[in-house]
Parts: sequence; C-alpha cells; structure tokens
Amino acid sequence: MNKHMTSLAILLLCCVSRFVSSAEMDLIAHFDKILKPLLPDVKVTQVKPAPIADLYEVMMGTAVLYVTLDGAYALRGDLVDLKNRRNLTDAAQDQVRRDAIAGVDPATMISFVPERETKLDLYVFTDIDCSYCRKLHTEMSELLAHGIAVHYLAFPREGLESDAYRKAVAVWCSADRQKAITAAKAGMTVTAASCRDPVTEHFALGNQIGVSATPTVILKNGRYIGGYMPADELVARYIKD
Repeated sequence: MNKHMTSLAILLLCCVSRFVSSAEMDLIAHFDKILKPLLPDVKVTQVKPAPIADLYEVMMGTAVLYVTLDGAYALRGDLVDLKNRRNLTDAAQDQVRRDAIAGVDPATMISFVPERETKLDLYVFTDIDCSYCRKLHTEMSELLAHGIAVHYLAFPREGLESDAYRKAVAVWCSADRQKAITAAKAGMTVTAASCRDPVTEHFALGNQIGVSATPTVILKNGRYIGGYMPADELVARYIKD
C-alpha cells in the first residue's frame, strides 16, 4: 500500500447513524468489496453518484474517494463545482460532521452559552491537560460576551486507559460540570463518583470524524475550523455585529 493510501486508511471511520436506502446499501457493499484489497481496514459508509458521469462519491467517515463503478479508476482530492464556485468535497465532509454533531445528546456536552443571543456555536473536542485547550478556556468570558457558545465533548488524546480519560470522567461525573471543567483546566484535581459518563462515546465519535488533536473545533454546520484560534480572531472572522 502506498503512502497516500496509507494516510487515507488512517481516516477509517464508522458511519454516523442515518437512513440508508436499499439501493445505497447495494452500492456500499459493491465499493466496499472493490476497496478492501487496497484498504483492508476501510469501511465504506456512504455512496452517492458524483456530478461527473460514471463516477461515484465514496465516503469512509470523512475520507472521500471518487471511484468508477467498475472500480478501475479512483480520484482522491477536491472536486470543485466551477460554475457555482463550491468545493463539493468539503461539502460532503461537512455533512458527515454536521450529522455527527446533530446526533449527540446536548445533555452529554458541557456547554457555556451566552446570557443573551447566541451568534455562533462551537463544538470543541477537548482534552483536560491540553495546553491550547486550557488557553481557549481562559478566553471563555470574551467568547460569551461576543455571543459565542462553546459546547465541549471529551477527547482524551492518550486514549481510554490514560490519566486524561480519568480526569475527563471525573469532570463529566461532577454535579457542576462547568465548575469542574474550569477547575480541571486550571490544573486543579477534580474528584467525583463514577457515573454513566459519555466520555467513551465522545471519544469514539471524535475518532469517527477524524479528530486527531485537541482542541478540535467544529461549527454547527459541520465546517472544520481546526485547533485553537484566539477569541478576537474568532470574533473578527465569524461574528457580524
């Protein structure tokens, strides 16, 4: 397997639950069989016709390939609608992330919401010990003042056997999650009884949609912002007063 296929395989992700027609199920099985010899760990999650004749958009989580029906040719890269000046590959990836975020129970997130109007929602996969996650949290007052809501999902970078995981569980099991995550991000020790926490589910979801570092910031429409961005830059780029 060449390095490009290997990097694609790293993005192997499970599909977010959604309605899938029998016709698409047949296409998923068809392309899954075609790609298995090249990408044995890949699971095809969505398939639909591309806007180019005889080409199909094959999704593997947020990874995208454009493949001919017979499996003879594949394209990897951005497909752009020049007439409408729209990146169709970005749009497909945004849709996967949008569906994923929409499927999360808001009660499982730790949300900081402006008292007045919310102008922008940030969904942030966070690690308690991550330095840039902590930096983002120190700017919470400024974000809220400008109408930016922050919704935290747990993503202990070192996995589910790490100290970061145990810290996240303690935070999410606290009676006052906002107070607990603020204390934890300030380096304080948070203790809490075990509970039916969502940390494992958040971590799995993050892996499914390609989260590999923290913080990973995603907008409500599924657009991937990336990592830490200073509050003033977020305001300048996304808030229109």
